[in-house]
Amino acid sequence: MMHSFSTRAKLLAMAAVLGASGTLAGCAPVLIGGAAATTALVATDRRTVGQQVSDKEINLKVDSEMRVKFGQTARINASSYDGVVLLTGDAFSEKIRGEAAAIAMNVPQVKSVINRLYTGPLASFSQVTSDTWLSSKVKTTLLTAKDVPYGAIVVTVERGDVYLQGLVTQAEADKIAEVVASVSGVKQVFTLFDIMTPEQAAAFAASQRREPGLPSSNPTPTGGGTGSSTTAPAAGAPTVEPIQAPSTPQARPL
Repeated sequence: MMHSFSTRAKLLAMAAVLGASGTLAGCAPVLIGGAAATTALVATDRRTVGQQVSDKEINLKVDSEMRVKFGQTARINASSYDGVVLLTGDAFSEKIRGEAAAIAMNVPQVKSVINRLYTGPLASFSQVTSDTWLSSKVKTTLLTAKDVPYGAIVVTVERGDVYLQGLVTQAEADKIAEVVASVSGVKQVFTLFDIMTPEQAAAFAASQRREPGLPSSNPTPTGGGTGSSTTAPAAGAPTVEPIQAPSTPQARPL
């Protein structure tokens, strides 16, 4: 039964990835196929439903405030995972870059901000299109990879760099980073994972077996931070860099 549910979820997720070609780079996977697809994808996300709703609200609020404040002087994407907000895109000046982080930090429920905004001219249409295509490639590769919890991963692509967020075990984190680094076109891989212990992973799996499709008792990662150590990449492969989120609320430029 569990195998059947997992297979259905992956097939629906693949349809979502393939249907996402018209979305902007860094957006969450598109949910298609009505309630059935939505339920399947939500069920594989290791955040609680409350956390997922909160992150969605944060993304919408940050995006809205950035558009109002900066208009055409910045191209900013926000990706929140359990209240940790990743900012990617472009800002014309360091002043705008700093202001953007401060705005995001002041949004309710935000725990910390990781500022990866590029300072300079905004990316061209061809660059944005390239990132969108690369994002689809990365998501499809993760979806078809063995022993990878696809639904637990949020992928953001910016100028060929890939940022990975999610709640995973250390072994899963290493595997995910290895898989993404193997995708053609990827320049660098940055991991912002919440790492859970094997015991927490087992508890989560048990909760899924009891109530498949209803992730009501998700584990809480130890340490309250994010990060991942990875094995050494093959010669010529993109580098993999863990990013540690601040343990106290603050905006952290990197």
